[in-house]
Amino acid sequence: MKKIVFISLLFCGFAAQAQNKPGGKETPVPCDGNADMLPGKYTDHTNPKYPTSLKGNTSDKAAMLKQLIAIEKLEEASRKNFNLTGCVARVSFSGGDKSAAGIMKYGYQLGVYRNVCHVTQHIVKTVDEYSTVFRVNINNDPVSGSLSPLAMGIGSFNIAKYPNSVQYDIPVDAIQGKSTNNNPSRVSKYISEGMLLTGRSDNYRDYHADFLKLNNGNGYVENWQGGDRYANHGPSSYQFIDRHYLITKPGIPLLIPVSRKQYLEDMLEYLEIEKANFYYDNDKQTKQVQGNNAEYAKKRLSILEADKVAYPQLYEAKKAKIKQLLAEQKDAWLQQQAIVGNPGKVYDANDRLKELGKFYDKEGDYSVALYVTNPEYFKSGINQSTKPQIIEVQFRYEIANDRGYSERLFNNFLKNFDMEALRKMLQ
Repeated sequence: MKKIVFISLLFCGFAAQAQNKPGGKETPVPCDGNADMLPGKYTDHTNPKYPTSLKGNTSDKAAMLKQLIAIEKLEEASRKNFNLTGCVARVSFSGGDKSAAGIMKYGYQLGVYRNVCHVTQHIVKTVDEYSTVFRVNINNDPVSGSLSPLAMGIGSFNIAKYPNSVQYDIPVDAIQGKSTNNNPSRVSKYISEGMLLTGRSDNYRDYHADFLKLNNGNGYVENWQGGDRYANHGPSSYQFIDRHYLITKPGIPLLIPVSRKQYLEDMLEYLEIEKANFYYDNDKQTKQVQGNNAEYAKKRLSILEADKVAYPQLYEAKKAKIKQLLAEQKDAWLQQQAIVGNPGKVYDANDRLKELGKFYDKEGDYSVALYVTNPEYFKSGINQSTKPQIIEVQFRYEIANDRGYSERLFNNFLKNFDMEALRKMLQ
């Protein structure tokens, strides 16, 4: 019996070697029920699953490729004494677009595809999509994707009371009809703690602690995509966890608080944008119903005309309130961080006027602590477009009885991956 088992394992080893042979026809690997402990396969960036390319000129691509290959070598070195089983791990590189700071964004990815045992053919098959993935992204914007809704939630509002009201959609970054995209308003650059944590942490019991970890480049945060992070987990429980580290320059916070003074001054700039965009939207909606004799159109036109009369008073009241606070409040009060009520949940313009100038002690469900990207942070990278300025490490893994490969890879990463080598890339 022992002889039969030995021959079977030996055959699996030969089959795995055939799978790794570049350009060779893959030999099916026999299995019986579970493929998790059978030999796996690894391919580096020269043999990705899908064709990828780096954007940019020749020298930029060469510089990015050098950094990415260095990361690839770090990951390979971490598995020097590790037996890859139960999966196919494939490396790919991507990037070349510019971040908001004007530096090149690029990244390394190790997608890990689960091996399963086909129920009727009894051979190892590899699933088409990965769930476990290890990524190292260089120079990505701290807050990715659209900034809408913004940290402040300003924009859309009604002047008349619902339901006899019209909603105005107010862009907060620039005046409509003018090409000012290269010089967005200051309030449109605000970032909240929640925005930095989106997609990175679901630790609702202590969001602020997780924010500090990311902002200071100290420790990791986790976003649980399956299972309950606060539950007691038994041997049969399923956990799907997305872990994130931000590696930042030591001693330089990524984001800095917006003071009350800065917020009030920035709001004066925003009021001029709001004013121009209100009249732009009011005129646009008015033209859409003018000449229409339907009752709903006549009612809407009446509301629009009344709003146009009422808005100047709201505008002047907000402006006066801001100027009064700047003139009368002591410097100690003005220098505290701006933590504002979340007007994204308040569409009534008059209620927003009441909220203006009211500040809170901390960020919560209905209050937002305001930050901006630290202008000092990216200064050294202005003339070095491909040099790493910020690095985000992500490891998404599963814990389950039939997905041991994922937990084994993650535990090996924790034990053997050289994170300090990544930190040195920022020097």
